Amino acid sequence: MLAERLAEAMLPAQKLGLGQGVLRELDIHTLAPSRLPLLQQQRLASALAGLQAPHEGAPPHRLSFRSGQAGAVAFALPSGDIILDDALVQALPDEAALLAVLAHELGHLQRRHMLKRLVQEAMLPTAAGMATGEMGWIVASAAALAPQLVWPQHAEMEADAYAADLLEHNGLSLRSLQEAPQALHALGGMQHPHLTLHPLSGERLARLRERAAP
Repeated sequence: MLAERLAEAMLPAQKLGLGQGVLRELDIHTLAPSRLPLLQQQRLASALAGLQAPHEGAPPHRLSFRSGQAGAVAFALPSGDIILDDALVQALPDEAALLAVLAHELGHLQRRHMLKRLVQEAMLPTAAGMATGEMGWIVASAAALAPQLVWPQHAEMEADAYAADLLEHNGLSLRSLQEAPQALHALGGMQHPHLTLHPLSGERLARLRERAAP
């Protein structure tokens, strides 16, 4: 509860600084520039930017492509940066599946899941940083945590629900929401990084199938 209150009290400039600081640290120690063709990057970024937000709106966001040690993952930082690894792009069957994954990450961003978890993991330093304006320690700690946070099922289902609303609002098929994790499961089972970080429980799969049913 305290973590949620701190996350809600964080100023937009502090969230932006935290997320951008984390991305700088990741670019130094973990991530590398994307090797995807520029046209493919532009097409995906344009497809995401072209989605009209559902009734509750969408948070400010920017799609950033990377490669490197993080593996086949996607994650959203408090600044609104959504990081998409080349390996995940190559693992998914088509751009519809990729768009479903990105819509899911937008759901995490909308619900402030990453911000709440990072605040929870470093409660006292976060409170001190918000008061003093010194966020350096929090950035370093968050950079180590952000790419490998495993989300609880309630957070995954909240992100799924937002993604389903977003896709449906834009007249897109919801089947990709269930097909994307199933495709990754077929490739590498639960050892696949994205599935490990975003576990697909029976309840979550049942809800996805129910939303996708004609």
